[in-house]
Amino acid sequence: MARKGSRSTGSLARVLGLVTGAAGLAGGLLLALILLGNLSGAIANPDAQSRGMTIGLVFAGIAGLIAGAAGYVFGGRIVARITDIGLAVSKIGRGSSEVKVRVGGDDEVTALGRAVQYLAGDLQAMMAQQEQASGALAVAMDPLVKQLRDRTMPQRLPAVAGYEVDGQLAPGSRGGLDYFDLVSVAGDTPTNVAYVVSAEGQGALAVVACKLARDEIHRALLQGALPRKALAHANKVCKNTLPQGVCAKASLLQIGPEGCKLYQAGMRTPLLICQRGEVLELNAEGIALGLDDGPVFEKSLRPQEIAMSAGTRLVLGNDALLRSAGLLDLLRTHSPRHTQMFMNVVLGGIEQDAGDGGLREDVLLLTVKKAGQE
Repeated sequence: MARKGSRSTGSLARVLGLVTGAAGLAGGLLLALILLGNLSGAIANPDAQSRGMTIGLVFAGIAGLIAGAAGYVFGGRIVARITDIGLAVSKIGRGSSEVKVRVGGDDEVTALGRAVQYLAGDLQAMMAQQEQASGALAVAMDPLVKQLRDRTMPQRLPAVAGYEVDGQLAPGSRGGLDYFDLVSVAGDTPTNVAYVVSAEGQGALAVVACKLARDEIHRALLQGALPRKALAHANKVCKNTLPQGVCAKASLLQIGPEGCKLYQAGMRTPLLICQRGEVLELNAEGIALGLDDGPVFEKSLRPQEIAMSAGTRLVLGNDALLRSAGLLDLLRTHSPRHTQMFMNVVLGGIEQDAGDGGLREDVLLLTVKKAGQE
């Protein structure tokens, strides 16, 4: 809501005050000169003429002050009304539609305020309709999406030598669309890759894109591809299969004996590094899967290497996890615990903070901890 009863003494009020004051002074001087010119022939005494000139100048000055003060006050009232409208427009620009504008009067400023108020009302109604439609779509698709996703969700992640790994998904009432898993990649130098794949947007195309990206990444890793090659393959398939502009997001964590390497394609959800009571955020560069034919995608992939000392824990998750209240405090407090206990306490704390209604969105938590103590 715009501030009620605001008054402005900004530049517009000052300018209006100066202009009206100058006009009043000039008018007073002109009137004084005309009167003195008409009376000078009737008054022969030079002293009387001088006093008349002084009195005329004083009255001209008073007229200028009165006119300037009136202009200043009047301008302040206009500016206050414009300021209220400006605050309302700023709130609308920040996404809020709950604004109130004072529309008393019958002038152009009032008409502008009334138009802004009508705009806010229309936006509020439109946002309510969109939220209702979006909620209905999510609820209608939720059983199908869960069924599609749960068929490929791992019941338990494979063990990784020298690390504690685990991943879980806490279901929400409106569901979500995120996949996770850990694949042991065979080859000359065996390695392990944990991944999170998420949808970009909502609707049937987002479901198809996310499932397609997950399946292609998983298949490429099983065939021995490292993260960069697996992402390049998935991107090519998505680009050739999906309609233009439809894409998916992915984070891949390559786990090595001494450290890890993070790859991200369009995913802006950071990797969280828990170490010595601190939680650091880390992002890698890369564009989403399915937006580019290949050269730009591969060139944009810039992984981040992470040195892993004993006790260092890495946390990957979806957007719902990062939005959870109190997440960082939970990570700082419980990161040193054994991973199974860590998962139970963190997810339990998030579900408890969600209140009686429970989680609205699925919360995905995937963690990798270097075995040993800090």
